Amino acid sequence: MRYRNYLLAALLIAATCIIGAYSADTANTSEEQQAQVSQGEPVPGDLLYSEDFSSSKSGWTYTSDEYFKKAFKNGEYYLTIVPADYWNWVGGPARLNFTDFMLEIEAAKEAGPDDNVFGLMVRKIDAENYYAFLLSSDGYYQIAKKENNSWSYVSEWSKSSAIKTGNSTNLIKITGNGDKLALYANDAKLADYNDSSFSYGGIGLYVGTQSEGNVTFGFDNLKVWSIKE
Repeated sequence: MRYRNYLLAALLIAATCIIGAYSADTANTSEEQQAQVSQGEPVPGDLLYSEDFSSSKSGWTYTSDEYFKKAFKNGEYYLTIVPADYWNWVGGPARLNFTDFMLEIEAAKEAGPDDNVFGLMVRKIDAENYYAFLLSSDGYYQIAKKENNSWSYVSEWSKSSAIKTGNSTNLIKITGNGDKLALYANDAKLADYNDSSFSYGGIGLYVGTQSEGNVTFGFDNLKVWSIKE
């Protein structure tokens, strides 16, 4: 009987320790979430749009020319730039206009040189007014704003170890919350950009070449969420 009493007491002590540890972990998690909110990091809300590019009926254009080729292939959206030192973009369906948002897409170089350009355009008013968030397959990123058909802001190319190089797949994320925009690669924040020129607009994909031509990118799993209040 005494042995059973000792065993029961030991179990009660162990249970108390476990509950205490769990409570501490929960408190720590809550503190981390509160810290994220206090730092102003946006939290995704409702899913507003999703596209896996499995069908050419998605609303994304697939017309091509000798310089810029677009195709739906292997469940991805392929964009190819043929000439050297040539950049171009394709806009999403006209119905896609977002104010505050969190956008994610997977992008992988399928062929061509690592010294290239790929990324996203957001809050696109028209072909002359938008923000561009760009990366390269050799590990660099850049932020730019085109306003009234002129590049009114262009950051220097900056290198980041968060960007996967070569033919690896990169998860690109952009958030727009009021005049606060941010660029992420593979869940690591690369840069913040504050600007109030465009408060809403469409989305699009950007690709380009530098000194060498013939680069192809495959884009997949595009998702857009609202920002949770």
